[in-house]
Amino acid sequence: MKTLHMTTLGCDKNTIDSEMMLGLIEEKNYDIIDDPQAAEIIIVNTCCFIQSAKEQSIDYILEYVEYKNSGSCQLLIVAGCMAERYHQELAAEIPEVDGFLGVGHFDNILDLITALETKSDSDQPDQIGDDEKRNAQQFFGDIDKTIIEARRYIPAGTVSTFVRISEGCDHGCTYCVIPKIRGKYRSRHSQEIFNELRVLQEKGIKEIILIGQDIAPYGSDLDEGLDLPALLEKIATEFNFTWIRMMYLYPEGITDKLLAVVKQYPAICQYFDIPLQHLNDTVLKRMGRKMSFAQISDLIHKIRTNLPDAVLRTSIITGFPGETAEQHGDLIKKIKLLPFDHLGVFKYSQEENTPAAEFDNQISEDEKEKRYNEIMITQQTISHANKQRFIGKTLPVLIEGVEEESCFGRFYGDAPEIDGTVFVDSNDTPLTIGNFYSVKIVNALEYDLIGDIENEFTK
Repeated sequence: MKTLHMTTLGCDKNTIDSEMMLGLIEEKNYDIIDDPQAAEIIIVNTCCFIQSAKEQSIDYILEYVEYKNSGSCQLLIVAGCMAERYHQELAAEIPEVDGFLGVGHFDNILDLITALETKSDSDQPDQIGDDEKRNAQQFFGDIDKTIIEARRYIPAGTVSTFVRISEGCDHGCTYCVIPKIRGKYRSRHSQEIFNELRVLQEKGIKEIILIGQDIAPYGSDLDEGLDLPALLEKIATEFNFTWIRMMYLYPEGITDKLLAVVKQYPAICQYFDIPLQHLNDTVLKRMGRKMSFAQISDLIHKIRTNLPDAVLRTSIITGFPGETAEQHGDLIKKIKLLPFDHLGVFKYSQEENTPAAEFDNQISEDEKEKRYNEIMITQQTISHANKQRFIGKTLPVLIEGVEEESCFGRFYGDAPEIDGTVFVDSNDTPLTIGNFYSVKIVNALEYDLIGDIENEFTK
């Protein structure tokens, strides 16, 4: 049995892609291991959303190239967004890479491995030309194909996982390359979603996180008559997940109907991840965004009014081409007017083949860093103030780590890996990772909460 290691970089969409590949691989009796240096086959599922993601992907690829000499690696495969977009450049610059697998072809992972192993075992490797060899080692293109359905590899002990309900994007933001990598917007058929949810429920999953580039338009391209609120309602009534979380809702898609469904069903987390990218109208327009600050402000006020316990997250891009000091100052002022619980900041990355890459007045990296720090300092104060409202409340907390002197987990307002933590005093009560407990919050830090266990939480 050959050993195989998968490294996943980038977003949670990549995580699902990796789990689908591993599900197919597992059926063929490969031994999936955590240590890349001990693996005979290494797959790197890459990201190239922004420059820092490209650099991270390259660093991992070069590290694993060394394992061909110092480790056990016999085959090195680069998959994902970087393979889709830069396979020709990577093949020329890093010839040690044996194969490439683009984002629309994860169901071809076994075909690729088989082709590579057959080539490696061949006694006559020179019977075909270099171009033919390289073509035999690539699967890419067809980025608009139907969403791949495959059994996912879910590691033992998993209690929280992502569920893809759509793929691709039609928004056409001027800074973003995602539509060129992941294709046009496609909703996943509801029965395929429900089939996957049944499997996840049987595996003991307690939190599902519905994802896509933007899940708000779900169903608009299908003939099923099922939009996002209706999908959520069916999941909440027909399944028994403790938490149903939504990620990546563009603001124009958040409707009164959606807010009503979230309010009606306790299992649906009152958590809204709304990528706004900026709050100055001039910058928003240059970004190709659909809503003005006034419309955004009205939406946030509506959410806060209808769902006062809702936790809101957004993301901001700083240093967009042409962003003046005055527009940056306006952004800071408006961040204070719309106090988000969580706010992430990206420094603008000049991505080739996007309109914004050709805009005049590109901002220097030093200025981007300065503006980034100013936004983060502003948000730290806001986050600390917002966290105070939870003191004295008792919240269900999903325990994710248990140590001798401390335990930690998340409440409904924390998405995994990107938001804060709830640190828990168990009061000598033995806690189980993956279980929910009622926790009384006694203190709040800038990003985290501190609480005491009251009892085990039951839905």
